[in-house]
Amino acid sequence: MRDMTGVVVVVPTPFEVDGSIDDASLERLVEHYLTLGVQGLTIMGVMGEGAKLTAGESDSLLRRIFALVNGQLRLIVGASNPDDEALVRLGETAMSLGAAGLMISPKSGLNNDQEIFDYFASLIGKLGSATPLCFQDYPPASGVKVSVQGLLDLFSDLPTIEMVKLEDNPGLDKLTRLLKGLEKIDPKPAVFVGNNALFTELELARGAAGIMTGFAFPEMLLELYRLSRAGNFDAASDLYEAYLPLIRYESQPLLGLAARKYVLKHQGLISTPALRSPGYTLTSDDMKEIDRMLVRLERRLQTLS
Repeated sequence: MRDMTGVVVVVPTPFEVDGSIDDASLERLVEHYLTLGVQGLTIMGVMGEGAKLTAGESDSLLRRIFALVNGQLRLIVGASNPDDEALVRLGETAMSLGAAGLMISPKSGLNNDQEIFDYFASLIGKLGSATPLCFQDYPPASGVKVSVQGLLDLFSDLPTIEMVKLEDNPGLDKLTRLLKGLEKIDPKPAVFVGNNALFTELELARGAAGIMTGFAFPEMLLELYRLSRAGNFDAASDLYEAYLPLIRYESQPLLGLAARKYVLKHQGLISTPALRSPGYTLTSDDMKEIDRMLVRLERRLQTLS
C-alpha cells in the first residue's frame, strides 16, 4: 500500500428499509466507482457501518465486493475490532481474497504511544508480516491519541504498517510535522487524509499522498487531486469551495452519513438512504436543506465550466 496515491473511496454499505443489505445498490455503487476511475476502495470502515454487521454479513459483504471489483481496483478492508481474534479472522479472510491490506485503528483504552506500539506489534505477530496495515489515526472514533513521534516509531520499527490515514484535529500541523519526520525513514508509508474531506484542499497543498473518504462526489476529489498535483491551487480551491457546503454538512457527527446516503440516493446510486440502527434519520427540514445545496451546487459548477 505504500505506493498508493490518489483517491480511495470509503464505500457505504447500502441497506434496504428493513435493514438487510441491498445488493443491487451495492453493485451500482461499485460500478460507479470503477467508471470514475478511483484508485481504490475501502470497505467496512466506520462510514461503511462495519461495526453494525454480523460476522456472517461481514464475510458475505467482503466476498461480494471482491467479486464485483474482480481485481480492477485495490481494496483496503476496515478490520478494527476490540476482539483481536475476530480482527485476525476477518483479516485472514480479506487477505486470502486479495486485499491490498487492512485498515486498523488503535483499540479504545490505549493511553500512550508505547501502548499503541505494543498493540500493533502484537497484532502483526498474529496477522503475520505479509499483511500490510493502514494505521487509522481517528481519535473522534477510537478515543486514542498518538503523537507524531509515536507514528514515526511505528513506521520505523514496524514496516508492515505501510499507510496512515490522518484524521486527527487539529491535523494540518500534524500532517506537516509527520511528512518532515518521514524524510529520514525509508521505506516511507503512504500518507492519506480523510475527515470527510473537510480539510482536503489544504492537506493536498501540504503534501498528502492521497484522499480516503466517502464524500458523495468522488469525481470532485479526483479533479481536486489532479489540480493540486499540477500545482494549480487556485483552481483547486475554486472547485473545492463549490462543494464545501455539502462537505461541511456531511461532516456532522451522527447526521453526516445519513446526509451522504441521501445524496447517493438523489444520484440514483442507492435505493434508500437507510442506516442500520443506531443511526440518524433525516428530518424533512434536513432534506430540504440538502436539496437546496444540491441546486446551488449545480449553479456554482456552471460558473466554473
